[in-house]
Amino acid sequence: MKKLKIRNEPRIVVKTETREEFFSRGRERARLLDAGKHVEAGRVISFEDAEDLVKFITVAKLALLAVIRKKPASISTLADTLHRSRASIDKDVQLLESVGIVESEYVVNPGHGRCRVIKAVDKKPVKLRVETII
Repeated sequence: MKKLKIRNEPRIVVKTETREEFFSRGRERARLLDAGKHVEAGRVISFEDAEDLVKFITVAKLALLAVIRKKPASISTLADTLHRSRASIDKDVQLLESVGIVESEYVVNPGHGRCRVIKAVDKKPVKLRVETII
């Protein structure tokens, strides 16, 4: 029986790139798909401005991602674990959810109704690559 090769490559890359690089990357992927070639699954979140990237990836969000990747949790649990307010956790979760790094679902919480649980879309590491010219 053939063993499957397990890859630990990040599937989400966060980086800066110019508008031209963004469209060039899209055209290249389209060309490969049109040719029937295999294209690695993955997601790239790109920013034109390094300042926007720095605002997006903060130490607090990185800590939040680390906790979520280990185990899905509710906003309250995340706030308690990270010693932050529920509002700040919710704000960060909404941003990370809007770009597809995390997702939330409502689950039954016996005796309390429903609870929103936050989980990582992909448990593999997020690759942060900043390429910018100053």
